[in-house]
Amino acid sequence: MEHPFAGQLEVANNGYAGIIDPELYVNDRYHGRWTLARSVQIEGVPVLLQRQFENGKNNCTLTSITAIFRFYRDHGYTNIPDDVTQIQEDVREIAFMHHFKDEKGTPPTQIATIITKLWKRYGYDGRGSSRYLWKWSTFERELKASRPFVLNMANGFYKNHSVTGIGYLQFEK
Repeated sequence: MEHPFAGQLEVANNGYAGIIDPELYVNDRYHGRWTLARSVQIEGVPVLLQRQFENGKNNCTLTSITAIFRFYRDHGYTNIPDDVTQIQEDVREIAFMHHFKDEKGTPPTQIATIITKLWKRYGYDGRGSSRYLWKWSTFERELKASRPFVLNMANGFYKNHSVTGIGYLQFEK
């Protein structure tokens, strides 16, 4: 196993896993040849790791949903539990009814339904929605409105993986 770069929890798949501080990571991995040009971030979204929760594998979507609902709890939605473990258990219970499996994860087509049902469980009229081909303007709109989102990646390096969208860093060479 390689030594991790600064800003990284662990190394896997050519050094891309577990990045927790992108600016430190970019500076260490690319020897300071890039500088931060722009930063946009929603403050107050908790950093949660999959391994914090039951099974710890293939629960990336559930972990993202948990972080988002904990964020909303801190922003006035007091029917949402304070404890992230309880939120995760609620998400899991609903997800199992919508084809989530520990071995395979969450079907992307079910994410919006799971979110809508979780809002309902907590007594709110909130609703999840899905966009399968996002444009950059969609990211910017959600971030400007301070709405964290589940970003599900179907292809590429992080194929079949979800993360919590809370912002972006734009670097220049």
